[in-house]
This record gives sequence, structure tokens and C-alpha cells, in this order.
Amino acid sequence: MDQLVPVLLLAALFVLALAAMAWGWRRRGRSQSHLPAPEHAALAARGEEIAAGPFEAVYVDTVLADQPLERVVAHGLGQRARAAVSVGDGGSWRLEREGAADLTIPAPALAEVTSAPGMAGKFIGGDGLLVLRWRLGDQLLDTGLRLARRADHDLLLSRKEHA
Repeated sequence: MDQLVPVLLLAALFVLALAAMAWGWRRRGRSQSHLPAPEHAALAARGEEIAAGPFEAVYVDTVLADQPLERVVAHGLGQRARAAVSVGDGGSWRLEREGAADLTIPAPALAEVTSAPGMAGKFIGGDGLLVLRWRLGDQLLDTGLRLARRADHDLLLSRKEHA
């Protein structure tokens, strides 16, 4: 009986913490509702052939540009997933995500391809994440990808000359 009160208090604190996290996630989603829905069309629907890929990767998440801890949750962009990454001959990027909506970043929206040590949800160090900086509506975003093979990372990073 002496242990029942501390166990109940701990359980209540745990439930309260989960509720606060869910409330924060919904609040962030509402604050980002001004963002337009990203494009989901396949490269072929855009009139592009696959020039590179698909490459196996992990879609880490999308954050506000220059704010690596400010995750974008609107439209499922904050949902981590395994992905296949392809680049079209016109410069558009296609991210086919498992368990989440696919994402196409049109070439005109792509601002930069670079590397980073990490962002919200994944910190690797060095230049382990491939980061696509792109524009969705009037908002500049960074999308992080962790490629399965370093050679694929380097090849896609070299695509920045074509961005």
C-alpha cells in the first residue's frame, strides 16, 4: 500500500506529459496551416524522366529553414519514414515515403542541396544528412534525408550544381 501512491503519481505524470506533447503537436500543426499542400505528383506526371535513383534513404523530417529544431508538422511533413529518393532530368526531386504521402519538390522550388550534422529528430554529426532547401508557398523549408549509402549521398550532393 505504501508504494501505491508513488506509482499512481508517476503514472499520472506520465499521462500528463503525453497529453502536453499531443497538445503541442496539434498547436504547431494549426500554426502551420497557412502552408499550402506540397506537390505529390510523380516525376513522369511532371514530364520528367528519372535521372538519378531511386536511392534508399530515411526521410528524417522537414523543418523551417535555418531553424533545425522547428519541425514542420503540417501536411505530414514532420513524419519520419523510410523513403526512396529520385531526381528527375528536369531537376525535380521525388521522395516516395513508406506510411506517409509521397513528396515531389519541383525544380523551381529547390533553392539548395547541402549537408548538415542533423536536425530535429536526427543528429549524426559531420555532414551525415543531405538537406534539401526548398520553398513551399512563401516559406523556406529544409528537408533532411539520411541516405543508406555514402556514395549515394555524395552523388545527390553533387546535384546542387544542377539546382
